[in-house]
Amino acid sequence: MKHINSVKFDTSPISKTKTIRRLTISGDKDAVFSVYVVRNNDSYYYNFNTKTFQSTPTRLLQKKIIKDDGNYVVNILFPTVTADKNYDVYVYAESHFDTDFSRDFNDSLLYRVKNADNRLNEDGTYYLNSDTKLPASLYQYADIYVRFLLAHDSAVVQKNLNTDTSLSTNVSVASTGGAYAAWEFAKPRARRYDEVTNKLGVVDSPENKLKVSFLPAMGTALNSMQLARAPRIQDFYVTGQVTIRANEDGSSNSASNTHKLTSVANIKVGDELLSIVAGAALVGNVVVKVDQDTKTIQTSSTPTLAVGDVINFKSYGLSGMYRNYGWRLKVTNLAGALSTVDHPDTGQPTEFNFVTTKKSSNLTTGTTVDVTSTKGLGTGDSIFAAGITTADGTPDGTPITVASIVDSDTITISAELANNSTIIENTQMFFKGSALTAPVSYEVEILEVGDTNMLLYLDLTNVLTITDES
Repeated sequence: MKHINSVKFDTSPISKTKTIRRLTISGDKDAVFSVYVVRNNDSYYYNFNTKTFQSTPTRLLQKKIIKDDGNYVVNILFPTVTADKNYDVYVYAESHFDTDFSRDFNDSLLYRVKNADNRLNEDGTYYLNSDTKLPASLYQYADIYVRFLLAHDSAVVQKNLNTDTSLSTNVSVASTGGAYAAWEFAKPRARRYDEVTNKLGVVDSPENKLKVSFLPAMGTALNSMQLARAPRIQDFYVTGQVTIRANEDGSSNSASNTHKLTSVANIKVGDELLSIVAGAALVGNVVVKVDQDTKTIQTSSTPTLAVGDVINFKSYGLSGMYRNYGWRLKVTNLAGALSTVDHPDTGQPTEFNFVTTKKSSNLTTGTTVDVTSTKGLGTGDSIFAAGITTADGTPDGTPITVASIVDSDTITISAELANNSTIIENTQMFFKGSALTAPVSYEVEILEVGDTNMLLYLDLTNVLTITDES
């Protein structure tokens, strides 16, 4: 009888990218064995010829140890993945070829590669996807990421990224349009199988310090954008979910301001209920009280919620990140302002937010002004142009402003020109107060990578005022 004495395989977790791991079977010369590798997530088998995983069973069949050193070595290629995967590696001693495992090594004809990390959870069990079972031979983890996004209640605001690479560092573009535009900071994971959470400490290094820059813009004509105030840390928010549970007698509260939850660990006073998952929106429902002992919340109004409903909620400030996702971030240098324009003739920066051209003859009387475009202009904007001074024509008089936006190429001004002033056709007209874009930027230091992927929104609803000028 010939024996297989050991099976060596590196079981440390691998990242999302394509990785080769070496399997070494050691034993007596002429020992015969077979190997198969199973991807447990979808029960696919590794094809040692094509070096890919397939749905039909396949294996490395009846291989013989022929080297004098007693080793047979084969490489296994694990492909790049976009989601977490785990694999089991099996070695079978071919008994009809007079081969068995050494009893000191394995007491059956089938050996499953054991994960080197054999520690137990606190409850004495192994942990994998909420099941109690032995750990897989190998784990492969997709990156974990935080994505930085903008939010605004007005649909006319385009939430664009500022793709100037000098303004955004250590992040990649996750999406430039569609449902959202986002910057992404991703980290490879290397957690152990028995870790329920994925808190990874990060060192204080440039890699974990990043900058993001956005360029929100007006997307619809006859709307204007003004800066109400600078953005604040309190404007950041994350969304989370809670689940409604039954009362002690099994009933639900129906329309009520008191709701029992399966857990209140992630929700706090001030959080806003948004919607029932795959159900109705919940407007104006703010959490006003949280009772940790009874796992109960009170809301500012009385939504109708049924037992088992999963509720989306919004949590402002950075504290909600850790409660819901386990991330710790430090945000600095948060800034936002209306964009300014360069002078069309000189190319030099100006202090003005908008520039357009007077067209269709000179303006000498009246208050109607034809311009090239009004998109982005707002009522009340100050006007600066050659030939226009103040309402009474004196240097210290009342400034002339935009009185109304008539259409896409016409405005009215607050007063007729005085003292024989004239705006000549094709004169450049500059405006201050409204803009087409409003750069927003901030810097982030990643202090702790969280338990799962996270979207971090910066709400600009109270920062940028959008006015329908039609």
